[in-house]
Amino acid sequence: MWRALTFLLMAMALTPAELAARILTLPPALQPQAVAHLRRIVPNVAGVRKGEIAMRRTLPVERFIPTWAERLRAPSREKGASGGRGSGKSHFFAEELIEQHVQNPALRSVCIREVQRSLKLSSKALLEAKIRDFGVSDCFEVTNLEIRRIGGTGIIIFEGMQDHTADSIKSLEGFDRAWVEEAQNLSERSLDLLKPTIRAAGSELWFSWNPELKTDPVDLFFAKESEGRVHVHSTYLENPLCSAELLKLAADCLREEPEKYPHIWLGKYNTGGKGRVYSKFAELPYPAGNMDDSVHDYGGTLYVGQDFNVNPMSSVLACKVGDECHVFASLAIETSNTTEVCDEIRRLYPGRHVVFCPDPAGNQRRSSTTVVGQTDFTIIRSYGFEVHAPRAHAAVVDRINNANMMYAHENRRRVRISPAAKVLVEGLNGLKYKPETGLPNKKSGFDHICDAMDYLLWQEFNVLAQRAGVGFSTLAA
Repeated sequence: MWRALTFLLMAMALTPAELAARILTLPPALQPQAVAHLRRIVPNVAGVRKGEIAMRRTLPVERFIPTWAERLRAPSREKGASGGRGSGKSHFFAEELIEQHVQNPALRSVCIREVQRSLKLSSKALLEAKIRDFGVSDCFEVTNLEIRRIGGTGIIIFEGMQDHTADSIKSLEGFDRAWVEEAQNLSERSLDLLKPTIRAAGSELWFSWNPELKTDPVDLFFAKESEGRVHVHSTYLENPLCSAELLKLAADCLREEPEKYPHIWLGKYNTGGKGRVYSKFAELPYPAGNMDDSVHDYGGTLYVGQDFNVNPMSSVLACKVGDECHVFASLAIETSNTTEVCDEIRRLYPGRHVVFCPDPAGNQRRSSTTVVGQTDFTIIRSYGFEVHAPRAHAAVVDRINNANMMYAHENRRRVRISPAAKVLVEGLNGLKYKPETGLPNKKSGFDHICDAMDYLLWQEFNVLAQRAGVGFSTLAA
């Protein structure tokens, strides 16, 4: 009893989220007393803020629901929850499934993975734990292969999509819920088979996953907006029930392996860790990383890093702030040319002093020009813009090293990037070396925007030249 009393004495100093997390550490017999106290100090649990907890009494015991999951509670045809480790995605869907089966004894559900080698690796153990935690064991019969609803025809089964054909998948046509776990592994074939199969009136498809690649079928599916499709993204930071052990693991990862932290803990796409070309770039808030919400167009001279590849024409827009480069936008115009890029810069920034820092090859006649006899450089100058570029290409390895030293060197980050520069951020995260080589993989499509950034940094922020105490030959208008 003393533990509950201590809990109540300390309660007023805690947030509702902290209180709810502490409730779960109490013995089950003492939890109702703590919950009653929480209800007294937070009478309107429906309007809690992000990261706090809503409580529902549809089961014998209280169920705590993170605020991020509330959008998934309403009926929707397709529901997706992506995020990093410790966000509570699987726990939410497991609890939701058990609650719905308690409410509807005839509900039929299937839990799916792309490959289901063993039930030990499925969600079955988690569902069994939720049944015990909610005190509803009398509602279910748990067998070696499935979970049956006592007092009704409801059932929960477990399947691997890779085991199914177009004919065998028809056995799932009468099911009301399909929960796809680790949906980042779901193939396009499996997704195409599943969508029309689960088609009973009011049926729903649930997906939970830790993002791996932007091109994974589940990510492409939820990237498209559609009526009846809901997608939420959460991390351990939005999970008020995240354990102290997980919080420590996240902090350790951020300190010891910061290049892995965004993927593992924030649910960002897997950018290959140390295999990335721009390994010093970190998509974390400044000063821990290079992302800075405060970066904007400060006026004055506009610097444009430019790659002349026709598809896409890639541009980085930045300002100089002391010895720092602040990038506030990036452009990737499909099937374009230098004239169109200049038109767009003039439209967006009329009357500005503009300096292009382009690919040195722009001093030659190329397919990206639209006027016979003109070069990319002469077209840029015809708009009244300046051109600052070296007379010859620097070695690729030197450009990359220079850029990485700007992203992070000797506890300084001299490049700050606004989240609005999405194309550049994707490129810096995504460009990797070819296996067993020191050559960037240009087939990825990430190289063009990265090249544009390299040209800007090489021309205007040449750390390598500064460290060597030398200059370099430049063509300037």
